[in-house]
Amino acid sequence: MKKKSIVTNTYLLQSDKEDNKGFGYVQGVSYLPDYDTKIKVYIRDDKFEIESDIHNMQLLTLNAYELESINKAIQFIDNSLKTLISLAHRNLLKDEAFIEEEE
Repeated sequence: MKKKSIVTNTYLLQSDKEDNKGFGYVQGVSYLPDYDTKIKVYIRDDKFEIESDIHNMQLLTLNAYELESINKAIQFIDNSLKTLISLAHRNLLKDEAFIEEEE
């Protein structure tokens, strides 16, 4: 069965102003017909520590700039999803705005 969704752009997460490669990405998805939304945060493997001080957990240590980068990206994506959902409810999105994927 195919599932229809709306997907935002993918945004680069940066470690500092000079970081053109980034340490990850953030993307938003809203699944129709209920418009259930998910924000996907992709982080490069090398950002995770080899050992964690808590059992069954991975440790990710961020500097203030990295944390702010994630925060800004999530806020931007949340607003983008709200806008896209509002447009979809009013039938103002073209068919090309929707993606069909297998469940």
